[in-house]
Amino acid sequence: MKLSAVYALPGRARFEYVLRGELEEILEFMAELGYDGVEYNIPDPFKLDFDRLSDTTEAYGLRVSAISTGLAYLEYGLSLTHPDRDVRDKAVEFMAKYIELASAHKSGVVVGLIRGKRGGRSVEEARRLLVDSLKRLRDPCERHGVNLLLEPLNRYETDLVNKVSEALSIIGETGDWVKLLFDTFHMGIEERSLYDAILHAGPSIGHVHVAENNRLPPGMGSIDWEKTVFRLLRVGYRGYLSLEAMPEPSLKEALKQTADTLKPLVTSL
Repeated sequence: MKLSAVYALPGRARFEYVLRGELEEILEFMAELGYDGVEYNIPDPFKLDFDRLSDTTEAYGLRVSAISTGLAYLEYGLSLTHPDRDVRDKAVEFMAKYIELASAHKSGVVVGLIRGKRGGRSVEEARRLLVDSLKRLRDPCERHGVNLLLEPLNRYETDLVNKVSEALSIIGETGDWVKLLFDTFHMGIEERSLYDAILHAGPSIGHVHVAENNRLPPGMGSIDWEKTVFRLLRVGYRGYLSLEAMPEPSLKEALKQTADTLKPLVTSL
């Protein structure tokens, strides 16, 4: 497994669980600590010189581990289940562009907050719209060799797709180009056992976000990271462990704490 962390590109929306700051300084520090990749949260994929961003990332020996899309939801209100068809179309258009950008590193594209909320509608109706939007993205995913990463989120952030079982059900209706993003913080809230949930998700896991039960960096809470890493290895996962946590007590200390906690486990197991 490899280490990564989520970095948010500049925008108006607030999201506390990412790295922010001077990019090259952060990339240099991550490289020194032995990180392998960076997951970029991008507000608008059409207003970005991605080639330049990619070149800058690679200059520090890092890869783009995934592309996050939550800032498009927070900043522009785009969602794949929005009741307005025009908004859904715009969200699909953004997602298709994210997929195109991700193809350069064969990264996954996260379907997190951008899936939207039920908003008073039935679970069945919102779920139908989500499946429909995901199916519309099959062609660009297969054409570019990119997976979508459907992330179950806790009930306090959305009322649509909270558990591993719900995500797996949707994946079963779409195709093998949709994988599951397993987030240790969210699943620590929603699942009876974080560790058993990994086994339940099994080979469907395509990406992993790491944060403690208190959303601090690994090693600053109560999650058993040896057990977590072992379970991931047991189901055949060999991808990124991507930090998405509050960058406390400071950004650099959060990155170091994560590396100090996870790198020895990944190496030894």
